[in-house]
Amino acid sequence: MFKKILIADDLTIHPSNMIGHFPDHTLGIEEVILAHVLNATEGFRLDDDSRRRLDAKLSDRSRKLEEMGFNCHPELVTGVPGRVILELAEKHNVSVVMIGSHHRGGLRGSLIGSVSYSILHETTRPTFLVRFSPETDSTGEFRPEAGSGLNILYPTDFSEIAEVAFLYLERIATATGASVTIYHVHDKARIDPYLRDKLPEFDREDRARMEHMKNHLETNGSGPCTIQLSYGVPVQRLLKLAKSGEYNLMIMGTQGRGYIPEIFLGSTANAVARHAPLPVLFIPRYRAG
Repeated sequence: MFKKILIADDLTIHPSNMIGHFPDHTLGIEEVILAHVLNATEGFRLDDDSRRRLDAKLSDRSRKLEEMGFNCHPELVTGVPGRVILELAEKHNVSVVMIGSHHRGGLRGSLIGSVSYSILHETTRPTFLVRFSPETDSTGEFRPEAGSGLNILYPTDFSEIAEVAFLYLERIATATGASVTIYHVHDKARIDPYLRDKLPEFDREDRARMEHMKNHLETNGSGPCTIQLSYGVPVQRLLKLAKSGEYNLMIMGTQGRGYIPEIFLGSTANAVARHAPLPVLFIPRYRAG
């Protein structure tokens, strides 16, 4: 599923640490494109000595991935970082783009930097967003335990986008034996006041669909799955669950090529990208292959 990945390396978070947060190497990662983009204005030229130093640093980081068993190709490119990362993803036809975020916002601030956000806003490929603490996660230490004991949060609105994300959830959960929580929020803004009397009916229908997903996952080898239905504002409910500390991965659909507020997993993915503290695998509507 993830045979070839692209890691956007800003030289602050070691790529071996980033890949250590990926669910599990049994998912088939073989090749890594390690890309560092020099954020330069048009016409900027890096002197030869500086380029050699950067090439050497990127090669050193690449060797660590080679030691871990991956076929790694370092790329040092000049341009607008978000745009270049997306271009490289298309050029190399990668299965997933991996980006790290160590931007610090206040209690109401964003947890994602501008480059990561621009990539998520335009991506047409699955994108794995990893949160880091600069004090503890910027070292080169690989953490193999990051792929064990997975407890995945999967939000769904039963849309086509969510169904695409479910395919990825299925592969990951059954390959790793991960536990899964299937989560749906009845959107208060769409139900109140005229459809409130139909809420029990909506609940029965949605619970039946979620039971089908649960049975499918468990039958095919996932860990235990649970179902949660909620009522309220989807963004608020999902972020509360994401911040609970119960989960170490979220998998969700996103519109791709810009978030569309009218679609639940458009505006909600936007908020998750900005504020959820756990790693998130975003699956876009328009995906490679």
